[in-house]
Amino acid sequence: MEIGFTLIPSERKKGYCTEVVKLFVVFLFLSKDIVRIQARTDTRNIASQRVLEKTGFKKEGVLRKIIFMRGEWRDLSLFNILREEWKEPKILKF
Repeated sequence: MEIGFTLIPSERKKGYCTEVVKLFVVFLFLSKDIVRIQARTDTRNIASQRVLEKTGFKKEGVLRKIIFMRGEWRDLSLFNILREEWKEPKILKF
């Protein structure tokens, strides 16, 4: 399972992505029989990497020159969270 997110510039740095990613991870692990959720982000996108780290994702590695965007090859960081590493919430149940 792979997730992704983006926000318009005027809504960044307000904590929205962190809260949504937390809730989406809870929803996926409680409602689906999956063992892993992953996300990829440009290696230069420190804000998105921080969102993933704050929500329990761990950096797995770097996919070198995997995407051609805006005239250049870019590296992507690969993050994941495994079910056994996830801390199930005590209140939320779907």
